[in-house]
Amino acid sequence: MLDAFEAAARARPGLAWRVERFTPLADAAHAPSHEGGYRVRLAASGRTVAVKSGETLLEALRAAGLDVPSSCEQGICGTCETRVLEGRPDHRDSLLSDDERRSNKTMMICCSGSLGPELVLDL
Repeated sequence: MLDAFEAAARARPGLAWRVERFTPLADAAHAPSHEGGYRVRLAASGRTVAVKSGETLLEALRAAGLDVPSSCEQGICGTCETRVLEGRPDHRDSLLSDDERRSNKTMMICCSGSLGPELVLDL
């Protein structure tokens, strides 16, 4: 039923809508990003954290000693939504709309990664 609603809503540009899911979408585009091999610059401190292959962005930030908010760690709750200041996120969440993904203004750091060599986050 949710899939049918989303398809109908997407067919109406400009329509404001939101869907709440209790499990992430089950496709490769929504599997957590473990690619790694990029840097995350934290704007507040100027610090840079390397995200290695095999770990998520959230795991890398925690390993670097940062206490960042998260809850579901599946990209469905929005607790870890973080402003993106530079770079292109690899959106893997099941929460942001297509327009929000295209804007690249925020990302869910629990499951999303980077499409380029560096992201600058408002952290």
